[in-house]
Amino acid sequence: MDRNTVRPTLKDTTAKPSLPLYSYLELGVLPTAVPCARGHTRLVLAEWGLRDLADPAEQVVSELVTNGVRASRGLVGSRFGGRWTAGVPPVRLWLLSDYRSVLVQVWDGSNRMPVRRELDLESGSGRGLWLVAELSEDWGSFQPEHASGKVVWASVARP
Repeated sequence: MDRNTVRPTLKDTTAKPSLPLYSYLELGVLPTAVPCARGHTRLVLAEWGLRDLADPAEQVVSELVTNGVRASRGLVGSRFGGRWTAGVPPVRLWLLSDYRSVLVQVWDGSNRMPVRRELDLESGSGRGLWLVAELSEDWGSFQPEHASGKVVWASVARP
């Protein structure tokens, strides 16, 4: 891992981010969530002058939001920001940047932590976290304070 990698900043879901560039998007667990997240990412990075990171960041967002939507289906409630809410929880996307790299963080209400599987080119699924690892400098997950579920994050930087 590069020592300049942007690391997770939202371990406490009630805390303010510490990086200068920050965007937040809340998505319903719907078929349109992933394309909305991809478009949001592309537009935000263009606005921040980080167009060269848009392709890999958009792909990372796509994989993480897809996993978040799948993990959230069937849930009947969640805790976020210290508050319990009934119903299918949204998927939350944060984009943060220090002008050199982009930190992607995706929260979903499921407590099941992600597991990167062995790459199987014959399988129709299971390549998402492998792709995230290939496109990012570093990635990981954690269970945030004051919330159920998990945050999966990845740092995308210029080569």
